[in-house]
Amino acid sequence: MLPALLGGISLLALLGAQTWSQWAHLLYLIPYSFLGNSLAPLPYDGALIYLGGRHPLWLIVLVAVIATLLIEAWNMELLARILARDGTRGFRNHRVTQWSLHWYRKAPFCSLVATCVVPIIPHYPMRFLAVLAGYPLWKYQLSVTLGRGARYLALAGIGVALPIPGHWIVLGSLMALALGIRGARRMNQPTAVSCPAALADKA
Repeated sequence: MLPALLGGISLLALLGAQTWSQWAHLLYLIPYSFLGNSLAPLPYDGALIYLGGRHPLWLIVLVAVIATLLIEAWNMELLARILARDGTRGFRNHRVTQWSLHWYRKAPFCSLVATCVVPIIPHYPMRFLAVLAGYPLWKYQLSVTLGRGARYLALAGIGVALPIPGHWIVLGSLMALALGIRGARRMNQPTAVSCPAALADKA
């Protein structure tokens, strides 16, 4: 039901943006947050900076956090199904995975919050570790609320303090996307045991 819910909310947001033009950019943030926090992420930091000078900070953060919690619920459900498959046993038992789990279990909540806040630390692998460690969903979502909430507030605050032109924000987002794709390609070299490849097999 989650994909249908996310699709329905996205459709309503897009229709609402056509009806209430003054809230259009904020409504567009909802489906964009779904994409930016999905398992195939797009850079969305620029969108929050852009909105910073156009809507109240609390409203921007509230909309972005709620949208993020919805897509994260789907992310965790999808990963739980994928990682339960026999085809991912090699990834689960790989020494790098087990080493990462060992360190993750020492401070799981703080680790999740940190990767949600700091942009240079990827949050993507932490989703895998949270599922493999059997971390409770409510604690995971609480860490997302705190971490992403702080990050969104800081990004929107930048938009208030520094009115950056929209075309510069778009250019910076495209550069971030290019760097992300480059990094993903390096991580998915055939010499490594890669669980994300199993995403291609999902139904």
